[in-house]
This record gives sequence, structure tokens and C-alpha cells, in this order.
Amino acid sequence: MKENFISLKIKLTIGVIMICIITGLVAILAVNRIASDIVDKEYEDKAEQIAEAVVASLDKDEICYVSEAVMEIYGDGSGVVSSSEWGSDEWNSYMSKYSSIEELPEYQDLIKQLRVYQDIFEVDCIYVLVYRPEVMHAIYVVDGDYVDACPPGCVDSFDDGIWPDENNSMIPATITNEDVYGWLVTTAYPVKSEGEVVPFIGVDISMNEIKTKERGYVITITIVMLCLTILLLAITLWYVSKNVIKPVMALSDTAKNYCSENNDVIHHAFEKIQINTHDEISQLLSSMKQMEADMNLNINKLIDTKVALKESEEIAGKLQALAVKDTLTGIRNKTAYDGEVQRLENELAAGFKEFGLAMVDLNFLKKTNDTYGHEKGNLSIIRLCKLVCVTFDHSPVFRVGGDEFVIVLKNNDLREIDRLIDEFNSKLEEMQNDSELEPWEKISAAIGYATYDEATDKNVEDVFRKADKAMYDRKVAMKAQRKD
Repeated sequence: MKENFISLKIKLTIGVIMICIITGLVAILAVNRIASDIVDKEYEDKAEQIAEAVVASLDKDEICYVSEAVMEIYGDGSGVVSSSEWGSDEWNSYMSKYSSIEELPEYQDLIKQLRVYQDIFEVDCIYVLVYRPEVMHAIYVVDGDYVDACPPGCVDSFDDGIWPDENNSMIPATITNEDVYGWLVTTAYPVKSEGEVVPFIGVDISMNEIKTKERGYVITITIVMLCLTILLLAITLWYVSKNVIKPVMALSDTAKNYCSENNDVIHHAFEKIQINTHDEISQLLSSMKQMEADMNLNINKLIDTKVALKESEEIAGKLQALAVKDTLTGIRNKTAYDGEVQRLENELAAGFKEFGLAMVDLNFLKKTNDTYGHEKGNLSIIRLCKLVCVTFDHSPVFRVGGDEFVIVLKNNDLREIDRLIDEFNSKLEEMQNDSELEPWEKISAAIGYATYDEATDKNVEDVFRKADKAMYDRKVAMKAQRKD
């Protein structure tokens, strides 16, 4: 029986058609997915880092004060007119209740700061809002948008929105595509006051421009792939001898394996192939190299975008570091101490209860300022800070007030606290008796400490109060000793 004959030309044509279609579709889908994933992740990370940095930089007291003022008018949420009724007489009447909020100096200060951060980070909008998930209400407190700012008290009400969990933790960045705003990445970071979350700082970043570039990129790649496919079909009609099969298979194998490699780096698979047939196969290889070069060019653009976003992350990181550093002494400040208190509370909850706090207060700072000037007073503070840090070199030190320092005692410093305090007082006495020192260099300070007692202390604040009292008792004793 005679077998059906299918010419090599037809087989080769069919094979190349299938290879080109599959390779083109996979390449288009893969590059589109890679581009989308890289950009989406970078924008999500940027939004979350900006929200966290803004929370760390803003005055929490101002935020909580304005938020509480808005929520006092909001009450239990009855009679609320949702923003979906924007512009109606009923909505205008409801919003008039909040007209006094915009006149508050704290409100004016916050909106200026939000717009400064909007300009620094080049985002669309940064705002403050309070969530009431139980009634599906998001109440705006301050909106830094220059164009369509939501006034204080404006309520968004929706069932499918983004809400904080029961722990009031950060709302992860979410990307949406809506008719009004288009592509938008949104996140919110909680503002904690005395351990409780009051409002959230929200950040919106438009992704319309980058999504438009993505679509243009995909269209370009599609056109390139279509052109290459047509070219390949024309070439296959000229190759029917077995001398064509080997180079064609080399190209086919490379195309099949192309997308099995890592797609977020530059490829040189086609560039490495050497075919010197001086005919259409060589042209096909050149086309493949051009396709690879075009894809590498677009991947380079994505890498540049990633670098730019990384720079924004570094700026946000620097702002966050500045928020916990005391500008005069260089040690950690009151904000950092508040974070340390929270960490100690977590350790207490986990069963780690061996710690103590020491309070140090500089004496005669006002006298030094009045007699020699504030610059000399600052030198006294710095000198005391250095002495504390050198004496308690294994413990974190925080400047919590103008002339007050807190030392968190653990391990060896906790066990040898009495010796360290004697050493500290001895060094102070040496300074007092050193005739070569200037008056502002002969610093005097009172120190007191307390350790955690499970029988009497409920939290870190109880230990702080005991240490503060011990320091005050020391100050009184020093005053009495000077009178004697």
C-alpha cells in the first residue's frame, strides 16, 4: 500500500508556523506578565513604604486631635450621607456640620505637611481617614489632594472595599482599575496613639501612565512577532532539502527553550547561534536576534524603572531613620523609646521579665542656659549623654526630654547596676573637682533605677514611674547635701 506523501516543504512550513505561533504567544504572555509583576510589586512596595514613612514623620498628636474632632461630629454614624450623594442638597447639608474642622490650625498644618510629602514622593494623594468596618464607613479627616480633595467628614460607604483587620494592622497595597480613577495602587498605615489605632494614613498612586506604556509595549511585541512569523513562512517555501533541516531545528530548539529560562534578565540565546548558510536561514537568525535585542531593550527599560523606585525606597528609609534620632546628641529619641517600650511589653507577654529602667536628669541646666547661653547648655547635655553611653555601653540609651535620659537595663548591666551607678557618680564627682574644666563642663546629674517586679508591676510604665521616683529622690538628697 502506497503511503501518503507529504513534502518536506509542507512539513517544514507547518512546523515553523506552529513554532512561531507558540513562541510568539508564550513570549508575549511571558513578557507582559513579567512587566506587570515587576511594576505592580514595585508600586505596591513604594506605596507601603511611603505610608509608613509619613506616619513616622507626622505629628501623631495633631493627627489624633483632628481625627477625634471629626469623629465627635460623626458620632455613632447615624444620619450619615455617603459620598455617593456628592453635591446633593442633603450631602451639602450634612457636610456643613464639619465646616469648623478646616479652620483648626492643626488641620491646616496637617494638610500642608501632606502636600509636602505628596510633592516629595510624587504621588497622587496622601490622606488621613478613620475606618468603621462594622458599618462599612471610611471617614476622611484630612485629604492632601490638590484637585478633588475629600472634605473632613466625607464618608465612603461600600461593601467591597479595603478594610483593616481586627488587629488594625497595615492595609496591604492593593491595585484597582476603576472607571473614575483608572489604575490605582492604594494602601493605608495605622497611626498609633498610646497603643491604640485611631486614624490611618492612606496613599494613592496612579498607575495609568505605566499601564499605558505596558499596553504599548505588548502591542509592539505582538507586531514584531507577527512580522517575524510572516517572514518565517516565506522562508520555509525555499527550503526543502535536508541541508535546511539542521539549521531550522537549531532555531526551533532555541525558540522552544527561550521562555524556560529566567525572563527578568537579558537573554543572548539567539546571539550565540552561528549559521553561515548565506541564505534565508541566516536572515531568519538575524530577525531572531533583532527580536531578542528589542525584548532586551524593553527589559532594560523595566530595570531602569525598578532602579528609580529603589531610589524612592531609600529616601523613605532615610526619612524613617531621621524620625527616631535625636538631632542634638545623635542617640535615639522619644519616638524610638516608645517603640522600645512596645518591644518590652511584647517580651513581658512572652514571659521575658528580667529588665530594668534607669532615669538620668541633668542638674542646673536652666542656670547654665541663663548664665552662659543655650549653646553651653547644649554642650552640658552632650557631655552628660557621652558619660551615660560610656558607663552603660551595653544598654540602649534614649533622650526622652530636654535634660532627661532613659537607660534600658538587661543582662550584665542589670546585674551590676549598683556598681555602674557608683562608677557614674564617681565620674561626675571627678568632673566637679577638676579645676581645668569650664563651669558648663562640670556637669551634675541625678540617677535612679528600678527593676521589674512581677508582684507589683503590671507593665513597663510601672517600672518607669519607680525609676523616675528613685531619680527624683536622688535629686532631693543631692540638694540637701549641698545645703549641708
